[in-house]
Amino acid sequence: MSGEKTYLQDKEVAKASVIEWTGLSPVDAKDRHGKTWHIGGLWFAAQLVPTALFLGVLGGPSGLGLSYWAAFGAIVLGNVLGAIGPAAMSLTGPKTGLPLLAQARIPFGRATGVVGILAAFTSVAFIALGAIFGAEALQVAFGLNPTVAVLLVFALEGLVSVAGYRVMHLFERTMAIVVAAGFILISAVVIGNLGTVTVSAAGSSSAGVGSFFLMAAISFGFSFGWAHNAPDYCRYLPASTSRPKLFWATFAGIAVACVWMEILGLTASTMLSQTSPMAAIHALVGGGAIGAFIMIAMYLGVVANATVAQYSAGLQILGAGVKLPRPLVTGIVTAFAFALTIYLQTGNLDAKFTNVLLLATYWVAPFIGIWLVLWGRKPNHEAFMKMATTPVAVLHSGRSPLIALAVGYVAALPFSSTAIGSDLAQSNNPAAILVGSLSRQILDGADLAYPVGIIVGAIVFGILTRKSSEQPIGNPHE
Repeated sequence: MSGEKTYLQDKEVAKASVIEWTGLSPVDAKDRHGKTWHIGGLWFAAQLVPTALFLGVLGGPSGLGLSYWAAFGAIVLGNVLGAIGPAAMSLTGPKTGLPLLAQARIPFGRATGVVGILAAFTSVAFIALGAIFGAEALQVAFGLNPTVAVLLVFALEGLVSVAGYRVMHLFERTMAIVVAAGFILISAVVIGNLGTVTVSAAGSSSAGVGSFFLMAAISFGFSFGWAHNAPDYCRYLPASTSRPKLFWATFAGIAVACVWMEILGLTASTMLSQTSPMAAIHALVGGGAIGAFIMIAMYLGVVANATVAQYSAGLQILGAGVKLPRPLVTGIVTAFAFALTIYLQTGNLDAKFTNVLLLATYWVAPFIGIWLVLWGRKPNHEAFMKMATTPVAVLHSGRSPLIALAVGYVAALPFSSTAIGSDLAQSNNPAAILVGSLSRQILDGADLAYPVGIIVGAIVFGILTRKSSEQPIGNPHE
């Protein structure tokens, strides 16, 4: 089988090293290892972050203004639907032994570089959003300088993500226990104060159906946004791995953790002071040694989340055509994520949070639509693997999927609900017609960009490649 050259051709040297040097090459059968529950543990640990807690707060009285049970329902709905994306996408990992950006060569050909840049930006956006809370946790616990605190977040996550797959999985399984202990303590405190929530948070609300679906879309985006990374974390599993078990391990790891975190944030929203999120949590649990332990758990949860996203970001930049060793690329991307975090620390975090989370993940919807069409055609495995390991420069142009991706993204924007869209409308900017116009005028502020993007992306790609040479993946019956 033809394949791209790696920077460490000596398999024995690579195997003996703590650092993973495999880039976009397929994992050999003899190097496959791991169990399905390891994947569930990784996904569970990656969602135990203050970022998810903050999402739940957005649905409360100080955010979208939904009643408690309306916000509760939106959180469950959004995460259950959103977790289906990465759970389904993960199935291609053991089957091919390839990260997603290598697989993306089949539909996108030479345009894979565009997907790599988009995917890396999305991963870095998630990293930066979480790093803010991790840095705040260290500031609250130890009074550190903000920049120093951010550096400590990226120092640890950079170390683990550069080390690669094996170290990352071990770290995530450990963090699943340590970080969960911190959130269990927070949950116990919140449950002990439920009497203060029943009156204020569960009462009537003036927020309408649009706010309900906006909250569902925000929750959906947080879990669904992992879909383009999913195969990266399970490609070392044996090819014989049970597909149903892998699907449910991924789904449960994401959905259970996200629902827990966001409902905890929603329930605690009326108990939290109007200070920084981490300071409010520290005060809620009474400070002291328990407060310090919880802040450390918050920091480690952020690192666990950022590590997985950072690992994928390195692979995605390789997919964009960068010809450097994977560990070096991962380290470089860490520096970009650090810079974005410093930017997000200034100004209105609420607006930036929703803008980055939604606008940075809308493209994933038409991408998943394209992927559904690709795998729905049941490509021949040998032809698929041959093409996925062929250098990008000699592949087809990828014009059709790139058009489908762009059309799907643009078609989704009028159905979006973001602060950017609202600002454009208030300033009478003509661009307001494109960003959120249907959401504001017809949908009462609801955000339906994701389903629209999936559907439009799938339809456009299906039509353009129905008789196209840009889909040379073999006869499914060969």
